[in-house]
Amino acid sequence: MASQTEICNLALLRLGAPPITNITDLTKTAIALNSNYDTVRDIVLRDHPWNFATKRVSLARIGTAPAWGFSYAYQLPSDCLRVIGIQDPNATYNDDIDPAMGFKIEGDHLLTDEETVYLKYIYRATIAGEYDSRFVSAFASRLAAEVAYYITGSSGLKEQMMKEYSFEIAGARSIDAQENPADAVEDSRWADARL
Repeated sequence: MASQTEICNLALLRLGAPPITNITDLTKTAIALNSNYDTVRDIVLRDHPWNFATKRVSLARIGTAPAWGFSYAYQLPSDCLRVIGIQDPNATYNDDIDPAMGFKIEGDHLLTDEETVYLKYIYRATIAGEYDSRFVSAFASRLAAEVAYYITGSSGLKEQMMKEYSFEIAGARSIDAQENPADAVEDSRWADARL
């Protein structure tokens, strides 16, 4: 399991820079990494629906309905970074999310016409020891890109790290596709009637 300092040192290794002892050190490098760490972590979490950072909850409806466009407003969880989708509570099939269920995110509210909302979302995962190894690698690449010019003075190295980050996200998508197989489609009376 990686620590914050180990993630930072992986980023520095990719830049060809010497490691730090601790992310809280008062060196130029540690200060740059520490200043960017939380923001970059949240960016990488939002960029992909990571399995380790996924939660499912039932949302609480707020008392005030939207002025127009939707019937209900729901409070998003305080740790929500990205909404993956909502599920129909009356579904008779095994479906993670229902793309037909319309909603819109405005501020920290989810607006919809659904009377009940079961939300699947990416949360702000802050414990480095719980990160997936693919996430650690992608995070290190993105962090390296953010501090590359400040630490090395090379804008070309920043571009190279962003390309590596894109490669890391593509690899994570491939792994997730294997870990999250498509839901089986159950037989329906409509399909049976066609036979």
